[in-house]
Amino acid sequence: MKVFHVSLRSLALLAAGCMMAVGVQAQRVSVKTNALYWMTASPNIGTEFRLSRHTTLNLEGVFHRMKISDYNTRFGGFTPEVRYWFSARPQVGHFVGAMGAVAGYKLSNANTTVNGSVYAIGPTYGYSFVLGRRWSMEATVGAGLGYCRYAKYPRGGESEDVTNKEWKLIPLKLGLNFVYIIK
Repeated sequence: MKVFHVSLRSLALLAAGCMMAVGVQAQRVSVKTNALYWMTASPNIGTEFRLSRHTTLNLEGVFHRMKISDYNTRFGGFTPEVRYWFSARPQVGHFVGAMGAVAGYKLSNANTTVNGSVYAIGPTYGYSFVLGRRWSMEATVGAGLGYCRYAKYPRGGESEDVTNKEWKLIPLKLGLNFVYIIK
């Protein structure tokens, strides 16, 4: 059995499918980026659609690739999330959510390569601070249960067979997002 590689194309198709499934006729749409991911040199973007007075659909994607000496990292992930906002004004104040995550990664050092994928689900919590008419800042945190599949092999060898499969309690989200409300 081969390790599942999550490509950017498959992540984009998954995001488009999520948007079509909900009809994307939201009254309020925002775009966002996570400053904490940027601190790790991981470009990311997200969008959030208002579904009703208290619910939104949040979609985020992240990519990371870095090579320093013998260390090489590659990561791509997508996280859809449904949020429930407690305030009467959507996308302001406290919220709780349920999120899913799919990610693929490859990590190498001088001796070893680990190539794998993660599928996870879990709860989230956050708070959105209004900065202006169209700007806000959002703090989020989440953890959940993840199914990890990976192959570990000596660097230079190319074993793609899955050697490890396990369920783990893992952190799923830590964010400090800058949000711009488009409409």
